[in-house]
Amino acid sequence: MACRLSLSPFPKPPPFLKIRSAPRFIIFVACYGIFTHLLFYGMLVPVMPTALIQRAGVPPKDLQKWNSILQAVYGGATLVISPAAGLFTDRMGSRRAPFLLCLVCLTGATALLAVGTNLGLWVAGRLLQGVSAGMLWVVCLALLTDTVGPAGIGQAVGIIGIPMSIGPIAGPLLGGVIYARGGYYAVFGLMFAMLGVDAVLRLVMVEKRVAQRWLEAEAVQPDSTDVCPESDLPANLTPCPESSDTSYTMTGNGDETTNGTPPSRQFLHQLSPMLRLLLSFRILVALAGGLLQSSLNVAFDSTLPLVVNALFGWQQTGQGLIFITILLPSLLQPVFGAITDRYQQGRRLLASGGCLLATPAYVLLRLVTQDTLGQKALLCVLLVIIGLAMAIAMPALIAEIGATVAETEKNDPQAIRGSVIATGWSLVNAAYAAGCLIGPLFAGLIRNAAGWQTTTWCLGVLSAVTGVFLLLFLGGWIGKLRPKAFILRATR
Repeated sequence: MACRLSLSPFPKPPPFLKIRSAPRFIIFVACYGIFTHLLFYGMLVPVMPTALIQRAGVPPKDLQKWNSILQAVYGGATLVISPAAGLFTDRMGSRRAPFLLCLVCLTGATALLAVGTNLGLWVAGRLLQGVSAGMLWVVCLALLTDTVGPAGIGQAVGIIGIPMSIGPIAGPLLGGVIYARGGYYAVFGLMFAMLGVDAVLRLVMVEKRVAQRWLEAEAVQPDSTDVCPESDLPANLTPCPESSDTSYTMTGNGDETTNGTPPSRQFLHQLSPMLRLLLSFRILVALAGGLLQSSLNVAFDSTLPLVVNALFGWQQTGQGLIFITILLPSLLQPVFGAITDRYQQGRRLLASGGCLLATPAYVLLRLVTQDTLGQKALLCVLLVIIGLAMAIAMPALIAEIGATVAETEKNDPQAIRGSVIATGWSLVNAAYAAGCLIGPLFAGLIRNAAGWQTTTWCLGVLSAVTGVFLLLFLGGWIGKLRPKAFILRATR
């Protein structure tokens, strides 16, 4: 009896399949989705302080508190939803459904904030916006890994690092200008228009793994029904009855796999994939580094607009323009991402070096205390240095986590039990979301209690601690490497 495939006519491939499934187009769609989300996040930065007072009725003395709380609500929602989004995306297999679902959540959040006339609507809108972010990051990073593979993820992260940086930084600029010239609803009009374009792009895109089915089907002869007679199968392969495709499972003596596995391995095999990943020291270190760096990255969101308003009297336009100083260096992220892929063992130096470079810039921000041209120039220079430091560190950290997940899955597939790409990226997202939760509260509450000078000292100390921590532990304990071996690995 022969092993046959059900050869009903394969569905006709969709128009322009090769274009719609091309890696460049998929990366563009992911970049646009990230840009749309983060642009709106950034547009709210200069709008929120005024809107909270005029529309939600927040007293001016409580503005810093509620500004920080709403930022933290966003980060907290992202943190909570990220692990669930990773498990859901891996179970679904296809990235299309969760990719569209996060767009629906963002649309709902935009609608709630557009009509937000009380704090309850603002909290609900930011909560739903955080849920959308948690799903978006997981799906996009998993989609990129499917498209370019683990070996190219560093450069891909560098490419999506551009909208990751442009969105939250160009957002305050656009939000401030549009709000000052067109009013509150003009800001949301632009957002809904961009969401429409985003929906079209996500519906048009075809995943690489899905497109591959049509491309492979074209190479199959339509009259070849006998695919593989059972007599031709190896003795230890049998058809898998549960599957509708032509997969096969290994059969043999069960004692060989059970008794031949050490007890410690058997225990690991019983754990969920997420717990199995969290037992990796390399992943824990990279996640901790991502959390700390994310806290530093978003610390300015709840403080910088209020600081320049208090010091220089800048309104929404000026509060948005100041973020350009952090935007410009972030355009170099693809360069540092390519360096990360080329010298994979140099991730330790890039990640720690970026944080250590930012340390003196954070500390020197305390010198900006007066409304003079020189002080404004000093503020811009220091923010440029901080933006460059972010561009250096981020691709290295994310690529380290992605490489560790891929190696764990490759080295012990039985313990992982299937693909955990999205689950691994959900841990990345959870770490950065935790930073989004901690950063605004950390900087905002310290400024509220002790002032701007103390806030900059604290940010400098946090940046230094992060840099030293990554230098010592990222990729493994540095003490295990001899100086010569360390240099050779870093340049390999």
